[in-house]
Amino acid sequence: MITVAHVDHTAEAGGAELALARLVEKDPGWMPLLMIPPTSSESDTFAVVPQKYVSRLGVWQPAGAIGGGLTGQLALFARAFYQALVIRLNRSFRRAEVVHANTSRAAIIGWLATVGSRRRLVVHLRDAVDVEALGSRNTKLLSLILGRAAGVIANSNYTLRSAQPHLRPGTPAMVIPSPVGLSDERPVGGVRDDVRVVGMLARITEWKGQELLIGAFADAFAGSTVTLELAGSPAFGQDAYLEHLRTVVRDLGIEQQVRFLGHVSDIWPLLDSWDICVHASLHSEPLGQNVLQYLAACRPVIAANAGGPTEWVKQGHTGLLFETGSRAALGSALETLRDDAELRRALSANLARERPVPTDEAVREIYREFFESVRLR
Repeated sequence: MITVAHVDHTAEAGGAELALARLVEKDPGWMPLLMIPPTSSESDTFAVVPQKYVSRLGVWQPAGAIGGGLTGQLALFARAFYQALVIRLNRSFRRAEVVHANTSRAAIIGWLATVGSRRRLVVHLRDAVDVEALGSRNTKLLSLILGRAAGVIANSNYTLRSAQPHLRPGTPAMVIPSPVGLSDERPVGGVRDDVRVVGMLARITEWKGQELLIGAFADAFAGSTVTLELAGSPAFGQDAYLEHLRTVVRDLGIEQQVRFLGHVSDIWPLLDSWDICVHASLHSEPLGQNVLQYLAACRPVIAANAGGPTEWVKQGHTGLLFETGSRAALGSALETLRDDAELRRALSANLARERPVPTDEAVREIYREFFESVRLR
């Protein structure tokens, strides 16, 4: 059985960390070794993973995406260098044949931990390799690492296309969706005649588009009995933005219609209760696990017409797409689904018939085959 070291720069609950925890919380078909920095027990995403596979070592790493000025980035690189050194000296790490870097930040750690060794580095891309997503210096550094990777996993074709110019010819590269907590094909919830609840499942952060949705919801449903539910806790350092959203809701006079649910552990009953599920990211998102979860639940979906979600949401067949960042376009899509119960039923029925989102078990098998193919090169 192949041994894979999974490297992450944080154990705090981001989309990448939740996906990795789902990937290895049950027997994945390989020997997983999780190499993560220490964190508080309250925010440890990997507490669900059998602890015999988890090594908490090195130093705390700031959560969130790569960013900041030159001084901040140098500090992050110094932490990454130390983390890589500690991992490289770890006894269990020496058994690893493949090293899976779970994020762009982890790719720096994984590269430093494997350089000069026979271990194969697989870089997992969850962001586009471009200046808009990563910044100029970080894009150059990640491009360098990609040129030395033995394999690349991307969360969408959109993401993979951004990386391909930086890969060596013949480097194995594959689009694999993240596991979304789908154990089997779920029974399909009913579609009501009327819309009662609109929902968004996403971390509270500006670029996820909660403010855009609040405005569009007010345009379509203000003064009605319809409720908007926003599920998700504030992203790293975004508590002030949550308070800003509460202010926006009050200013629009819809405070009785909007509920901030915070983090929701069991999402499936919640999704079953939503009549319309919304993805409203303000820029091209590489994937958006929430979109896959909406589709897996067979709910009527509205998504921004950019990036990876367009590979899954087919206009008028499995959902509706709207112009990214347009409050008017999102409001119009909400009104379309509000007024057309037959369309909502058709979208749900198409998803129930086609089941486009693979189960976690199926995703694990795809990963296993990819890791094996990289090891044998």
